[in-house]
Amino acid sequence: ILLSLILVCIGTYFSHSISIKNYDIKIDKALKNDVNIVLVSDIHLGEVIENNRLNTLVEKINSLNGDMVLIAGDLVDSDLTPVKEKDMLDSLKDIKSKYGTYLSLGNHDFYTGEADELENILSKVNVNVLRDEITLINDSFYLIGRDDATVKRYNGERDSLNVIKSSIDNFNSDKPVIVIDHNPQYLDESISNNIDLQVSGHTHKGQLSPINLITDKLFDIDYGLGKFQNTSVVVTSGFGTWGPPIRIGSSSEIVMIKLHN
Repeated sequence: ILLSLILVCIGTYFSHSISIKNYDIKIDKALKNDVNIVLVSDIHLGEVIENNRLNTLVEKINSLNGDMVLIAGDLVDSDLTPVKEKDMLDSLKDIKSKYGTYLSLGNHDFYTGEADELENILSKVNVNVLRDEITLINDSFYLIGRDDATVKRYNGERDSLNVIKSSIDNFNSDKPVIVIDHNPQYLDESISNNIDLQVSGHTHKGQLSPINLITDKLFDIDYGLGKFQNTSVVVTSGFGTWGPPIRIGSSSEIVMIKLHN
């Protein structure tokens, strides 16, 4: 019983204390300027993680003075009802950055059964939801947001990267490309398309040790920074938790990426 209480206390501490993880990534394609990217994933807003926790996240993000904020899915924890009832998403409009806030949907966002409604709410709080879409940032680099593969369970389709890139007239292959894809399971397509940087979440780094040993076997990279040919991949352990607000062997984190030539 004592050991269980100690583990719960430790797990609660690591689920609420926020670490800042820094990565320095060099790419070969030309950038106009260095880009400082703030990455967060797996917030899991709902019955457990509510307004106060999100307000803390927004304050932390703003303190990092990033050029761009990327949210790599699972903003919501499977049910949109408590999120709407408590206006949980309203504070996202207070996020400050030079190029804006961009989000791609994760599996739990689709589990709500209200992905379109979630997208509509986010558009009103200055969050750009990229659903298999590409946008050019500062005439310097492209950003692609991909729907999680879970979209197929809800009669949707997940476009290929080739299809997404072809949606921009005069796509310039000399410009760097960043992909937000919630689940790091599908790296092959990014690698074969010479994507410069993919950011993901989903794994929670196992959340509760020793589950991290399982996620390490399931994914080519389940946490941290990896390089696959010309493609750098960053997988974050996420900000929130799934199920109990406890982390053992992982921590709640925000990622700061410096992207440069």
